[in-house]
Order: sequence, then structure tokens, then C-alpha cells
Amino acid sequence: MLEKTDPFTVGLAGISSQTEAEREIRSRIAAEGRIPFIEFMRLALYHPDGYYARHSRIGARGDYFTSPAAHPAFGALIAVQLEAMWRSLGRPRPFWAVEAGAGDGVLAADVLAFCDTQLPELRQSLRYLAIDRSPQPAARGAASSIRASAIPLSGVIGCILSNELLDAFPVHRFRIARGRPAEIYVSLDEDGTFAETLGPPSAAALRHALDSLPPGLPDGFQGEFSPDLRRWIASASNALSRGYVLTIDYGGEAQDLYTPRRSGGTLQTHYRHTAGGSPYQRIGRQDITAHVNFTALVEDGRRAGLRPIFLTTQAEFLASLGFGRMEESIMAADIDRRAKTASLRSMRLLTQPRGLGGFRVLVQDRNTGITSSSRIVPSSEAASGVAAPMQDTERLPAFGSPHS
Repeated sequence: MLEKTDPFTVGLAGISSQTEAEREIRSRIAAEGRIPFIEFMRLALYHPDGYYARHSRIGARGDYFTSPAAHPAFGALIAVQLEAMWRSLGRPRPFWAVEAGAGDGVLAADVLAFCDTQLPELRQSLRYLAIDRSPQPAARGAASSIRASAIPLSGVIGCILSNELLDAFPVHRFRIARGRPAEIYVSLDEDGTFAETLGPPSAAALRHALDSLPPGLPDGFQGEFSPDLRRWIASASNALSRGYVLTIDYGGEAQDLYTPRRSGGTLQTHYRHTAGGSPYQRIGRQDITAHVNFTALVEDGRRAGLRPIFLTTQAEFLASLGFGRMEESIMAADIDRRAKTASLRSMRLLTQPRGLGGFRVLVQDRNTGITSSSRIVPSSEAASGVAAPMQDTERLPAFGSPHS
């Protein structure tokens, strides 16, 4: 099946400002006639001149903010979770925290700083490894770092964690046309304008996913499928000898993603704290993301040997770790009122239902032997003794666009 769709109004104007990533995309299309959207997205993001090769993506000078950029309390609460996981495993030494997609290392620094001051027993056992595919992954504080796109480890005892990593995995896009799903390809019109056409699935994994779609999706419905989810979760499971996989990202279960209510799909762009729609603008200069299918992540994890422990929202997750107590500690702090107000406002961004608080948190385990999720939820006594770190001057002010 071949069907032309409405073209995007992005042509050859401003050709001198095209990135090398865009020129490579145009070259591929010229040679092949059209390419699957997943190839377009992979080049736009991960080409040597693509979006993720650039700096200052996160924060006030970037395109969006993430939970670690919003407030250091996020890293502090992750440290509280790691401490509970460490105890559930019998306090092994070393206990590894392996952060995939660590970016500029802010989360690693916050976790370690909080452990230094408030979780000294865990700190003695904790080894933090930051992994990123960036040419120069940052290692702050006592964190070590390696450059990789997967997890090139084995025998890990501890926790493999990621925050807003999987949403950036390239995706196939599809559309329902004449009652049947078809893949979306990217082509060029005669004037050099990017256009979309429909065709048969370009990969067996996509074909299987399309066969599994719920019935009754209307014509025009669009959605996404990421084949990299399965490869990534298998990589995490293979690296883990005993412990947990902690995944924080925006997305939902399949029933939430593949429903007529989401007929336009979940693909979106981010540029200078503005969420956009067309991926065919500012190629290599704007972020492109799609919601994570947590149903697929759970199922793929099971196949790889991981057991799901719980799936919840970030707001509920942070509450279980002592968010309320940390909030109280800031309110009781003897500091300038304006600084206190700014810190609280930034911290509360972490739990806003329509923002960061609506993100999903999935915990899976391998060979832990725990029989209840309560084994990795800190006791109220443990949570009561922690104080929140204060917002620092380098953090994002309490405004901007979350990466969602």
C-alpha cells in the first residue's frame, strides 16, 4: 500500500542552515526514495551532528527540564530508594547504582551528595556508575562514567536506573488507513519539502506489534512503536546478577496509548522550553520524543528474566519515599523566606499530576528473593529522619517546560 499524506511545509528554504544530520537524511531519501520514520528520528537525534551530540539541552538555557534539574530533592529521594533496595539485598558491598543515560551527571551528584551527609552506611557500600552515549559523559563527585549506548556490564549487584532515557528511543510510526495499520515513511516532494507516505511494515518486530493492536482503532489513528525497548531491557537484565531495574519516564500502558483518545499519537518535539509538533523543523536542533509503552516494557522484561514489582506515578513514588517529610523540612528551615518559597515551588514541580508527577515509575527485579514490594519501601521511621537539600543557584527556576 502506498498513500501520500499531507506534506509538512519544510523545504529547501534556509538550506545553508541545515545541519549535517539533515543533509544525511536528505541524502538517504534521495538514494532510497523514502525511509522509515525510525531512521529519520535516529539520524536527527544520534547523528554526530544530531540533537544529542549538542550541549545545554536541559535547564534554563536548554530545551526542557527534567526532575533532577528541577530540584535536588529528586536525587535525595532516589538515594532513599537505593538505600531500601540495598537493605533488601542484605547490604552487599559493593552495591552498584548504574545510571543509564546519565547526561550531565546531575542526578549522580545529587544522590552521592545526599548519601555523604545523610546515608553514611549506604555511602560506604555504594559505587555509582554513569553511562551515556555522549562523547563526553559527565562524572560528578565520586561517580565514574563510561561511554555506551547499552549496558556493557555483567554480574551487577545493585540497581540499574534511568530517568527520561527510553522516551528518546527512535520509534516506528504507523497510521490506520482503510481499516488497516501501515507504516509511516518520510520522503521528499519535488521542491524538497518533507512529506509522509504510508507503506508496509519495514521490520518484522513492527509487523508483530501492528498485528497485536486492539481492534476498532479509527482511520487516521496514529501511534508509535519502539523496537529498542526490548533490546534495552534485555541488556539491563543481562547485566544484573541480583537486584533491581528502576525506570522513570513519561508514558503509559498500552490501553492508554492505543486508544481513540490518542488518535494523534504521542510524538512531540522540544525546543527552548516549547513543546512542538512537527519533527521536520530544526532537524538536529530540537528534541523528538514519544511516550514509553510500559506494558511492552513489563512484558519484554519478563521475557528477559525480570519480574515487575510495581508500576506507579512519580508523585506516588516520591510520596512513598518521604516527599512530604522533606517538604516539611524546607518549611521549617531557618532561611530567607524568598529562598524558601523558591525552593518549595521548584520541589513541588516533581509531583504535579499534569507534569513531572504524572511520569511513570517501574521497578523490576532479578534474583532478589523478596516476596512483597513493601520490602523496598522505606519505613516511616527511616523517612522521618531525612531533610531535603535546598535548591541551589544553578538550578532551573520554577518555570519552564518539562520534558513530557
